[in-house]
Amino acid sequence: MNKELAELMKQSENHKNNYILPFLWMRGEEEDVIIEEIQKIGECGIRAFCLESRPHPDFMGDKWWSDLRMIIREAKKRDMKVWILDDAHFPTGYANGLIKEKYPERRKQYLNYNTVNVWGPKGEITIPVAKMLKPLVSFLELDKPRDLEEQGRNQLVAVVAYPVREELKLEESGAIDLTGEVKDGCVTWTFPQDNYRVYVIYETRTDGGNADYINMMDRDSVSTLIEAVYEPHFANFKEEFGNTIAGFFSDEPEIGNIGGFRSDVQIGNSKMPLPWSRQLKEKMEEQYGGTWYRMLPLLWTESVQKQECTQARHHFMDAVSKLYAENFSIRLGEWCTNHGVEYIGHVVEDDNLHGRLGNGTAHYFRAMKGQHMAGIDVIGDQVYFGGAGYRRTGIFDRDGEFFHYALGKLGASCGHLDPGKGGRTMCELFGASGWKTGVRDMKWILNHLLARGINVLVPHAFSMSDYPDMDCPPHFYARGNNPQFRHFAELMKYANRMCGMLSGGKHIAPVAVLYHADAEWSGTCMLIQKPARKLLENQIEFDFVSADMLDTPEEYCGKTGTEGFSLNGQEFRCLVIPALENLPYGAYRFIRENPQTSVLFIDSLPAMVTGGDVTEDELQEALKGCGVIRLEELAAALRESGMAEIELTEAFSELVFYHYRKEQDYYMLNNESACGTYCGEIALPLKKGAVYYDCMKNEFFKMDIREEDGKKLVRLELRPYESCIIIDCQDEELEQYKCLTEKLDLAPNKLDLSDGWDYALASAKEYPKFGSSRHMEKLRPVSQEEPDFSGHICYEKEIEIKEVSSRMYLAFTNVFEVMELWVNDRKVGTLLNPPYIFEVGSYMKKGANRLRVVVTTTADREQMKYPEPFIRLSHEIMESTGMYGEIALFY
Repeated sequence: MNKELAELMKQSENHKNNYILPFLWMRGEEEDVIIEEIQKIGECGIRAFCLESRPHPDFMGDKWWSDLRMIIREAKKRDMKVWILDDAHFPTGYANGLIKEKYPERRKQYLNYNTVNVWGPKGEITIPVAKMLKPLVSFLELDKPRDLEEQGRNQLVAVVAYPVREELKLEESGAIDLTGEVKDGCVTWTFPQDNYRVYVIYETRTDGGNADYINMMDRDSVSTLIEAVYEPHFANFKEEFGNTIAGFFSDEPEIGNIGGFRSDVQIGNSKMPLPWSRQLKEKMEEQYGGTWYRMLPLLWTESVQKQECTQARHHFMDAVSKLYAENFSIRLGEWCTNHGVEYIGHVVEDDNLHGRLGNGTAHYFRAMKGQHMAGIDVIGDQVYFGGAGYRRTGIFDRDGEFFHYALGKLGASCGHLDPGKGGRTMCELFGASGWKTGVRDMKWILNHLLARGINVLVPHAFSMSDYPDMDCPPHFYARGNNPQFRHFAELMKYANRMCGMLSGGKHIAPVAVLYHADAEWSGTCMLIQKPARKLLENQIEFDFVSADMLDTPEEYCGKTGTEGFSLNGQEFRCLVIPALENLPYGAYRFIRENPQTSVLFIDSLPAMVTGGDVTEDELQEALKGCGVIRLEELAAALRESGMAEIELTEAFSELVFYHYRKEQDYYMLNNESACGTYCGEIALPLKKGAVYYDCMKNEFFKMDIREEDGKKLVRLELRPYESCIIIDCQDEELEQYKCLTEKLDLAPNKLDLSDGWDYALASAKEYPKFGSSRHMEKLRPVSQEEPDFSGHICYEKEIEIKEVSSRMYLAFTNVFEVMELWVNDRKVGTLLNPPYIFEVGSYMKKGANRLRVVVTTTADREQMKYPEPFIRLSHEIMESTGMYGEIALFY
């Protein structure tokens, strides 16, 4: 093996390299239980974990500190790092109840409004402003709790009237400021002859989200979280910061201007209160001067002209997203840096909330500022096998296209391009998808994320509660009740190797796609998942870039060149801008000042610029060198202009490609199809040679290269669930790569072994002691006989072999879901996922041969024995258990 591959093998076997930190849920368990769980995490090859109060009964109290001291002691014994989720419970922002207990004046503030209509000439009228400083109440809401005392403290902000036109749009030029006319709680006024809508706008602490959470728009309010959680940990464990304690994790912090979970929380939603604070008011005053409040109605209601409305919404959301970063994420990141630890976490990205209000944070890239890694989460079947692009139905109607084509790339782009992230993107994964999710599907989800650039993992979760814990399973050990725990450990070792390979280098992507959040604030736009899907399905590498990156490239180590631009060392030759009504100023300025960069607008050019004073003529001048192309033609146009690094001889939309460069170039290829196999040649920009790396088995194979018309092609086969990395290097000592079809073609004879197996069962706790043996003449799912069984199924059979050769393959059709095989009491191997085909030539002998197969199920079916979970987000099928269908020996 050459030096490059030997070093790669050495790094993959270095157990100190750790890229995984699973949640360890803390609920006040006994010491021996906690120690056992930490030991089990270590058995997975994992060298860190993140403590999460779920909730702990004495978080930040004596029991918490006692548990933490013991945990740090145990972590030190095992050379493990400890992370801490930074609140009493998720989502981050509760500040361990300190807002309610100590700082009620730091509660969230909101802007809300009521309206009254003035239709036609009325003469002098009176508007009861004082009565309009609280929400309307219907008969259906009489039993809804209301804080009347706090409502009495609501403060008037403005009274502004606008002429109303068709579809209740406002006439921008006719606004009347009535704020100074309020006397004794009323406005008395004679309106011109027109139809008017009068907006009474007030600030309140009662009309929005959870009142006990910090206000992200207020620096002092955010200080409460530092006081409640961060500083006490430092006071108790100062000497461990930067040593055993690695840092803090924020879980789904949010703007929180409404309660519940909704995705229709774009600025302009007329039924939504808006976030507010003194700082936000100051930013509006800076932008608009003393009569800043005249624009407030435009935040809720469309205007005819769109000019002022568009700019007002942009400026407001720009201020909100910047205040979130300044007050929260940057602040916590600086605190952690100053105390020798790191700050990580993720926000709610779901269903485009990454660029909206409510559970969102207004702008994903800004929300990540301050963090030492980028972060996302993929839980609750957001990404699942066979479901690419489909809308998810259940309690939530979810945008599967976003989750499958944009989410992973969004997080990875931040990790690639923000110098403060060190090339790292973390993903919380696996949780809340139910006991049906076993290592087969976990591996598929993992490969999906790796192929988009994720390289740090937070598996969700290790729970120490009595089994079955109904809180967001699966749980990986489950107090010894998860039959697949041994196999989960192997999956984590694979994950650590892969994350290590895809860390410490540089992503190679010629195409940048403009992030859409600030375009959506001010008008209609195409969501980023639309072009992302076209590029992924055509194996064209890209990253998302924000207008901030283009506007302030110095913050991202940015440079411009003769054919494009670079950010944090990653070079782009083309900027793709999804269809948008209004172009953010940062993107406009970049285009104007960098005519050498190829810019493609999808579908149409923008009508105006937001966030800066740009005339129509100036915009047209800047865009005159830009191209416009239909979305359906995007991939072909990019390929024609040389933006596609690889080319498939057979089109295959579900083969995902990721290019990463270290000492060598790595080309990860992942088959995400549920039923299709890619089998064909791939043209790659190889310089030295081609080595096929099977990271699961940690094996390397040399590949033949065929040259044609200046292209270097390798032949590759990937079946469903399969992925590989092709390394640009040469090593003639390696065994030759042969795809599975080629191997089976060299074994044309088939012996049917489908019938006549003995089998026995063992639960997770009973394994490896199996029960009494039974006989199954014709294989069928064990679930037909034992519908609520979960665990291990041992199958045994003796076969006669007349001749033995090195080319012998044992193939199983239907297996649910992990399979281990022994031939003549020698372990052949373990397969976590299809294809379930083993090479057995070196294990067989002439004459009698004993086959032993152990199939391990998920814990899903045995949940039928237990009460219904208190949360059910959707209904799911139950898969069969065991193995059935054709089983054959090819030789």
